[in-house]
Amino acid sequence: MRTYIDICHPDQLKSACYVTILHYGYQIDSVRMTSGADKLKDVRHLIWDIDGTLYKSTPDLIEVIRHETYRRISTGLNISYEEARRKFLILYDKLGGATATIVQLGLDRDLIQKAVDSVDKTKYLKSDLQLQDMFEVALRDFTHVIVTNTSRQGTIRTLEILGLSRDLFLGIVTADDVLRSKPDTEPFERALNITGDPAGQHVSIGDREKVDITPAKMLGMKTIFVWGTSQVADASASTVYDVPSVLKRWKCWA
Repeated sequence: MRTYIDICHPDQLKSACYVTILHYGYQIDSVRMTSGADKLKDVRHLIWDIDGTLYKSTPDLIEVIRHETYRRISTGLNISYEEARRKFLILYDKLGGATATIVQLGLDRDLIQKAVDSVDKTKYLKSDLQLQDMFEVALRDFTHVIVTNTSRQGTIRTLEILGLSRDLFLGIVTADDVLRSKPDTEPFERALNITGDPAGQHVSIGDREKVDITPAKMLGMKTIFVWGTSQVADASASTVYDVPSVLKRWKCWA
C-alpha cells in the first residue's frame, strides 16, 4: 500500500495546480488539478470506465483486440484487411471511440463487443491486489457505477480477472443496456438514474477524453483522466491508483 504526503503548489495560479505524491520523501507521481476542484465537496458517486482505466492496456492486448476488429470489418465490408485497418484508424482518430467508429462504418455496433469478448484476457491481465485495496479501503465511502462500451459478459469477465467483486458496484451500464454507447451521453444518463442523484455529485473516471471525459462533463459531472494528462478533465492522474489521492485533495479544498 502507498503512503501519501500531498503537497500542492501553484503552477498556473488561476487555472491549475499540481499535487505531488511522495513515498518516503521521494516523488513518485504528480496529478494535475483545476481550480474548480473545490466544487467537489458533495461528490458521492464514482463512475468508472473499465478497459484501459482499471488496468493499463498493454501494447500486446491492444494489438490483439485491434486485429480481431480489423478482421471483422474486413469481412463485414468485403474489403481487404489493410483497407479495413486504414478506414478504422482514420475514423477512430476523429471520433475517439471504437464503437462510434464501427457505427460510422455502417456496421453493427456489437462488432466491437464480439471482437473484445473473443480475446482471452487472462493472457494479459491478472488479479490486482492494489486495485482491490483501493476500492475496499481507500474508496469505501463512495458508491461506484461502471459505464463501459464493453458487453456485460466481457465486463463481468474482466472484473473476475482483476479480482473485483460485482458487489462493489451499485450498478453496471454496458453496451447491452443502451441504444447508443459512449461518447453519447446515454450511458452516463443511465448511471444517473441508478444513483438518483444530481450530476454534480458524480465523478467520471476514464482514460479517453472523447469517450469518458467530455460527455460526462456535458451532463455536469466532474472528471478524472487516468494513465496520462488531460487539459479537458478536472484532474489527471498518472495511474488509476492515484484516484484516492486526487479525491482526498479535493475534499481538503472543499
